Amino acid sequence: MKYLKRLGLLLTLAVFVLNLSGCETLKRKFTRKPKAGKKISPVLVPQDYKGIYPNSVLYDNHFIYWRTWTEDLMDCLANESSNKRQVLGASRAVEDLERMQDLLKSPKKEALEPHIKVYERVLDKVRLGRPNDALADSLWHDLETQRRLIIREFGPKEAKAFILKEEEPIKPIQTIEQSLPDKKAQENK
Repeated sequence: MKYLKRLGLLLTLAVFVLNLSGCETLKRKFTRKPKAGKKISPVLVPQDYKGIYPNSVLYDNHFIYWRTWTEDLMDCLANESSNKRQVLGASRAVEDLERMQDLLKSPKKEALEPHIKVYERVLDKVRLGRPNDALADSLWHDLETQRRLIIREFGPKEAKAFILKEEEPIKPIQTIEQSLPDKKAQENK
């Protein structure tokens, strides 16, 4: 009995001492050391190349993006969602319409311009702040009218004959890499 008490006291004392001393050395012993290898830095030089996808596929994609952003914007106006989301939806819809316009030939290209102007007016009104119920309803009806017209006149099937061929140049998309300042120009200053 005395032996068990001493053994229990000794074990309790050992646990207490181990807790006080900590196991940091053991922890360090079993942690993985970082590998000393080469770090590869990304290349930020813009390169001109022919796109991976044909212009018809790009047009279809931008048409779908535009339709989705328009429907999201209309839902935001109907449900009184946050203004930030409304601005995002309107700006993305305008961007996709402009990109669609860049992929079209002359007669259809000019026909899309009035629709883009309507979307820009909606974007300007939404940027001023969250619209009240009457304005939101008016914007919703304007967007619904424009949505139907654009789907009818500029759907992928209707615009197929007016999409630029791959040989014809299109305006490149502005990317982050293209907007970064040139390192050589900074060094020369």
